[in-house]
Amino acid sequence: MQLKPVPLAFLSLFGLSSHSAVAEDVTAISTIVVTANKIEKPLSETNGSVAVITSEAMTREGATELYDALNHEPGISVSGGAGRPQNITIRGMSGNRVAVIKDGVRVADGYGADDLNDVAGHNSFDLGDVKQIEVVKGAGSSLYGSGAVGGVVVLTSKAPGDYLRQRDSYWGIEGGYAGISNKYRTALTTAQRFGDSDHLLRLSYWTGSESKNHDESLYLRDVDGFYAALSSEWFVSPQWMLKGKLSYYQQEALREEGQPPIQEDGKGWIAKDFHEQGRVTTLESRVGAEWEGTGGLADQADFNLYYRLTENDSELRVAMARVQESLLFKRRQIDSRQFRDALLGGSAEMQKRISLGSANHTFAWGVTLESTRHERPVEKLMIDWNGEQRTESAPFAEATTDRFGVYVHDDIDWGRWNLTPGLRFDYQRLSPGGADSIGTEALGRYALDTTDHSEISPSLSLAYQWTDALNTYLSYTHGFRAPSYAKAYGFVPHLNGDLGSFVIQPNPDLGAETSDNVELGSKYDDGRLAVYGALFYSVFDDFIDEQVVGWDDANQHAIVQYQNLNGVKTYGAELTVRYTLTDALAISSKLGIVDGEDEQGEAIRALTPLEGNTQLDYLAEDWDGFVRANYAGAMDRVPTCYGELGMAETCAETSGWLTVDLGAGYFVTPDFRLNLAIHNLLDRDYIRYQDVAGVAAKDTTFSTQPGRYFNLNAQYSF
Repeated sequence: MQLKPVPLAFLSLFGLSSHSAVAEDVTAISTIVVTANKIEKPLSETNGSVAVITSEAMTREGATELYDALNHEPGISVSGGAGRPQNITIRGMSGNRVAVIKDGVRVADGYGADDLNDVAGHNSFDLGDVKQIEVVKGAGSSLYGSGAVGGVVVLTSKAPGDYLRQRDSYWGIEGGYAGISNKYRTALTTAQRFGDSDHLLRLSYWTGSESKNHDESLYLRDVDGFYAALSSEWFVSPQWMLKGKLSYYQQEALREEGQPPIQEDGKGWIAKDFHEQGRVTTLESRVGAEWEGTGGLADQADFNLYYRLTENDSELRVAMARVQESLLFKRRQIDSRQFRDALLGGSAEMQKRISLGSANHTFAWGVTLESTRHERPVEKLMIDWNGEQRTESAPFAEATTDRFGVYVHDDIDWGRWNLTPGLRFDYQRLSPGGADSIGTEALGRYALDTTDHSEISPSLSLAYQWTDALNTYLSYTHGFRAPSYAKAYGFVPHLNGDLGSFVIQPNPDLGAETSDNVELGSKYDDGRLAVYGALFYSVFDDFIDEQVVGWDDANQHAIVQYQNLNGVKTYGAELTVRYTLTDALAISSKLGIVDGEDEQGEAIRALTPLEGNTQLDYLAEDWDGFVRANYAGAMDRVPTCYGELGMAETCAETSGWLTVDLGAGYFVTPDFRLNLAIHNLLDRDYIRYQDVAGVAAKDTTFSTQPGRYFNLNAQYSF
């Protein structure tokens, strides 16, 4: 009933997998098939560094967040956690310089100062519905266009056929606990086959709190969320399958504080009541068709129309009081902020395999057309003895981003040689959504002009297969990121603040950020021993960042704009080794380091010290287990930080650390499985450098990693 064969690694899905399938997934990484490069290939034959995390691996770990799923991969880190925005860093590049693609659709951009995505992140989906995560380390714009300047994260959701491979009906119940955030979660999954159609319904709910630090000194938001998704596939002929999916995600975070006593005269305003509530929602709908056959322009084709609406709303209500000259003054402040990202698009992707002489070609080509509407309104209400004062503003003007992209790739096997050239053309238009100017009468108004950007993104890799088990490759990729509406159309006053008075003015003349990436790697995999190693070097140009461009003498504030600055370079190495000791026992190690600097030779913010892990896996007929040591070296190569009034000060440095995790899974019955994992078994108190990179040393008090905690999962299918 499936048009496309599903790789063996996909069979290990929540109570569906046989014990042998689970063992195969763990012990032989060559069985994992990579789709992030559009053409499916075993991981050992991919000319580049791609990390693959399967749903079975996430279940063993008890992972419920991107933070949990990706943080054990060299060259990749995720800041934040449950109840907090999560920002992905790949080889030193973070924020929206990393493209996140879910089921072929671009996830909404995050936002926050300095591209940290610390106000809104990319975590607006249920990780329990994800079949596989693939991370392309390095630029991916030749396939995914703008935003893939530093890397790509590709998430693939589960489909009805993943549950109905050997049956016509499936019911599954899941429950779990994640100690890092006291999160309890439950899910119901059912898949049904009716004639020539398959359907999948998933409902999940979770409740808990924000992720903890080591001494649990953070204020903890209460977190509640739910997810519902319905997927359907209709097999209308041996060649054609129609498909559709509708999903809705919602998560709320609530922080409330009590009423401290009113201070004496001269102590200033005191918050008597504090209420902070945030809500993230994502609505996704998609319809499409797949075709598979022979002859014509394609052997496989995939057509999709899709719509995604992401909203990130926050409300802050504070009741304040103060005593001055024996008089009691009261004030209530309400601050509401909205972020809305609505995407409408369509795509067509095709593949064709042909032989020309002694060379075998696999052509992949496709086209994408999208339009995204951006809105970020802000409303403030102040109520005091002077009455009500209401202000409405849009620090970032409403805007529309229209994108068009077309790509073609060829995977050529010629004897022991493999050549993979690729090329993509992108055109992007940014236009104001309503008003033709932004600003205020007091601080000036600025015209909002429509801007156009286009880019040609090539890629090329060459590999030689020395033996059946060993190959070496050299690859080049180009990346780019067109200026976003927040950088081109932002007007953000910061007057009389802790950092001084300045106004960020719009700059519609920004150019695109670009990257050029070279990687030399080698992969050996004979079924028992696997060794993957890579050296990489990247140059990034026209970085967009804030710069002081003038001074407003009349209003006494600095003028700041986003500008294209001189680029930076990053370089480093990664190594993965896995050895199967017996049919049941395997040991593996992963190591990575990322270094880099700007044109002045100063270390950039998002570097990574030598970091990795060593893991021992055991797999038997009814149970499996692992023990892992995670470690990192000290980090003292840090940039200069700037504190209040722009004064230079010492950036945070970190010491080396070592932690231990262990876990076990047991099939109580063939349909009932339990998993338990204990993280930071020795309760180590440490700070991971990626969480404090670019932060002043004095501001790291609450940045420790969580102490000892455990995750528990139970899955039953019938």
